Amino acid sequence: MNKYFAFLCLISCLVSNAYAADTVITIKGYLKDNTCSVSVDSRDFTVDLMNNATKQLSRVGATTVPAPFKIVFDKCGGSTTAVKVTYGGVSDNDNDALLKLDSGVNAASGMGIQILDSNKNSIPLKSGMQSLSWTNLIAGQSNTLGFYACLMATRSPVTAGVVNATADFTLEFQ
Repeated sequence: MNKYFAFLCLISCLVSNAYAADTVITIKGYLKDNTCSVSVDSRDFTVDLMNNATKQLSRVGATTVPAPFKIVFDKCGGSTTAVKVTYGGVSDNDNDALLKLDSGVNAASGMGIQILDSNKNSIPLKSGMQSLSWTNLIAGQSNTLGFYACLMATRSPVTAGVVNATADFTLEFQ
């Protein structure tokens, strides 16, 4: 027991002291007035894809005539310069760039909904912000962004029926 006690005393003498120092971390940034409010008319709305014939979607990849819709921004901040818009929702089982149609009684099948930008270029569902281009905005006023939606065949043949799907959009301002 005495050897054990002597060993502990020896070890405690060899342990060096630990010192503490005060460290200050300064965090700084800048809050810019660079966002816009989404107009009330652009918060919850329905895009009418109209009536389409199944023969328009006779092969995989065929689309219907694009239906226009818009997102309006109000009260854009004084330093607003641009925005990126991406869409989310449930992906189609056959083409994950498209919105999946809701299932149910009398639901159409074999197709998904494609969302297009104002130049009718596809905006793949759930595309990351880094893959999208900035759309210029004018600071201090309302801005309108145009988009399109259309049906795209993902199987052949398609089945006629009711077309419904829900998408949400995410905005990144610059």
